[in-house]
Amino acid sequence: MRTVRRISLGSAFKVGAVLCALLFLVFGFFTILLPGLLGASLLGALIREQGRGWTLGFGALFSVIAYIIGILASAIGGGITGFLNALLYNIVAGLVGGLEVELS
Repeated sequence: MRTVRRISLGSAFKVGAVLCALLFLVFGFFTILLPGLLGASLLGALIREQGRGWTLGFGALFSVIAYIIGILASAIGGGITGFLNALLYNIVAGLVGGLEVELS
């Protein structure tokens, strides 16, 4: 058995940031970007019949901007969460000895 006594705060921040950004990249596509683009195109088609086609561009642009901001916010939040988890782990591991892992 090997004991993990300390986790690097910087590496925990990086891993948390990249992992959360990738998760949002996938799930945000299906929950924000794709429905936003499809909804904007359907709404735009209805409004174009009334002579105002600007809604298509605004709805699609809003979805893309929300998707990009979501990826960035998720990366920042995931990085901070990873950092705080590693910090708390290091404190607790100093008190109780750390996590035992069997490596082969």
